[in-house]
Amino acid sequence: MTEQTQPEPTGTVITERDQRRILAAMTTMPYAASSRVPTPWSATREAVTADAIVAFLDGLAEVLADVGAENDQHRRRLFSLEADVQAFRRLIGTAPAEVTP
Repeated sequence: MTEQTQPEPTGTVITERDQRRILAAMTTMPYAASSRVPTPWSATREAVTADAIVAFLDGLAEVLADVGAENDQHRRRLFSLEADVQAFRRLIGTAPAEVTP
C-alpha cells in the first residue's frame, strides 16, 4: 500500500484581514502569555498559518491542563480544610444542629 500525500496549498489560505483578527484573538486569550504558547510575531509580518494556529492551540491546551490540575488540587485542599473546620466545630460543640428527615 502506498502512502498518499496531501498537495501543498498554493496562495494565501487565510486572508490578511482574518490573520489580523486571529492574531488579535490570540493575544487577548487568557493564559496565552505563557512562554509555552507560541504566538506568531506580527511585527515581522509573519503570516499566520494553519501550523501556527495548531501550535498555539496545542500550547494553550497544555497550559490549561496544568491550570486545571492546579485548580483541582486547590479545590481538594479547600474541601479538606472545610472538613477540618466542621470536625473542630463538632468537637467544641458549636456545630449547627443537623436536620434529620
